[in-house]
Amino acid sequence: MSTHQSAVQARVGRVAAWQKAAPVAGGLSTRWQDALHARAAAAACYQAALQLQAMLESRHQEAIRARRDIASRWQEAERLATAPVNVRHQEASRLQRGVRSAWQEAPRAQAGHRDRFGAALQVDVGRLSRWQAAMAPPPGRSVLVPPEGDPCYVPSTELVFRELQKHATTLIFFCERHAPPPGTGQTVVVPVLEVYSVENSIALTRVEGGEVIEARGFSMSLDADSWTWQWSATLPGSALPLVQEDSNGDPAELLAMVNGVPYRLVADNPARDRRFARADVRVRGKGRAALLDKPYAPEQNFASDSERTAAQLMALAMTINGVNNGWAIDYRIGDWFVPGGTWAFQGTPIAAVLDIATAAGAIVQPHNTEPTLRILPRYPAAPWMWHTLTPDYVLPADVVSVEGIEWVRRPAYNRAFVYGTTSDGVHGDLTRSGTAGDYAAPMVTHPLMTHGDAAMQRGLAVLSDTGRQAHVSLRMPVLPETGLILPGSLVRYDGGDALRLGLVRSIALDEAWPTLRQTLTVETHVEV
Repeated sequence: MSTHQSAVQARVGRVAAWQKAAPVAGGLSTRWQDALHARAAAAACYQAALQLQAMLESRHQEAIRARRDIASRWQEAERLATAPVNVRHQEASRLQRGVRSAWQEAPRAQAGHRDRFGAALQVDVGRLSRWQAAMAPPPGRSVLVPPEGDPCYVPSTELVFRELQKHATTLIFFCERHAPPPGTGQTVVVPVLEVYSVENSIALTRVEGGEVIEARGFSMSLDADSWTWQWSATLPGSALPLVQEDSNGDPAELLAMVNGVPYRLVADNPARDRRFARADVRVRGKGRAALLDKPYAPEQNFASDSERTAAQLMALAMTINGVNNGWAIDYRIGDWFVPGGTWAFQGTPIAAVLDIATAAGAIVQPHNTEPTLRILPRYPAAPWMWHTLTPDYVLPADVVSVEGIEWVRRPAYNRAFVYGTTSDGVHGDLTRSGTAGDYAAPMVTHPLMTHGDAAMQRGLAVLSDTGRQAHVSLRMPVLPETGLILPGSLVRYDGGDALRLGLVRSIALDEAWPTLRQTLTVETHVEV
């Protein structure tokens, strides 16, 4: 046994402590020698290890792959070709049997599908265009006149001033050549379309100075019993000086452009509402005709000593000490003569006009921009004769976004008594044709009932507002072809369930950007 030396194969078993081992023939005992290769098994503390042919147990050596099963904590796993192996983690192989999963690739379904919007198909529809691609002129000489449209403003060197000077030199031009007034006999037919496209716009401008006012909200309304527009708006706080009275106490006049159509308005009672980081001005007002009533026009005494017609009496109400106040009368009802000394009235100019119009059962309607009052019949014909009239508008159900119907029951009067209260007055007794005249309405009296034409018009208004009625509410956009549909217009409306024909009694315009809608109230008669 040697502690430190190079190991030499011993031929026989020897034990040496330290020496150079030399081959001996017999057994030797030395302490130090070189160890010789032993022919037999030798026990050495350190020597070069030889590969054993049999299984060896060693604490540290290079492991050799065993041919037979070896229990080891770590080794390279081999794929088993026989029975399945139960392991916690391995590469899963796809099974050929059915697998149930919460999510998988969806197959394309062949069921029917409906969509509100899809690819549009070309429809061959005849169209009429004012301009088209030019063609080569034919041989010869010809003069082609280009088509002319209806201009908004006709140039002219003549300036007509109809109002007093308003302490400014600004000239305001209006466009009034697009929407015909009601009752002209021109029928506007709104076609049935899948989509109605309208570019809405509301613009407010102060007439004196031309300053533009931003409107955050705008609405206005008019009905048959009103003689001017009622409007309101929400403006920014900086617009307060533009809607206040001027230094002379005159109210601020505004020009409202509703989808390109102008309306003259008068501002009244502005109120400011200030909040954190925001200031609003709420302003209300009326149409331009408000200048004919309190507090802008004083009360006067109106009387005529000579014989005049009803239209002339209205023109007399538009004067101050015999001088016209700048307003005109567009008289569209039957006229009649009134003897001198019959009519006397005390009040404002608009109150005097309303008194004369009431005698004939008429309504008063303002012009959009001009200082003009229209006098229109409340009923252009009896409801049972409306089918003989030409409607002003034909509206389909497709253009109406909201429809409401309210049934109203009026007394079924078939007889009316209209009496004049002066010595020159007439007594009118009117009975609806085809009836017994056994249900008389309350008697109607007025000092201007001096002619049969006046009694006939008033009696027609009394007998027309009778029986079972359906007041239809229609909410629709402000289309370019219709504009605002004013009271007194005759409308034919196809609601799908029934075809209704009636007169517009009120209109309300409401703007909340970008939506602009008008709501009509149409008086229709169920039994005529």
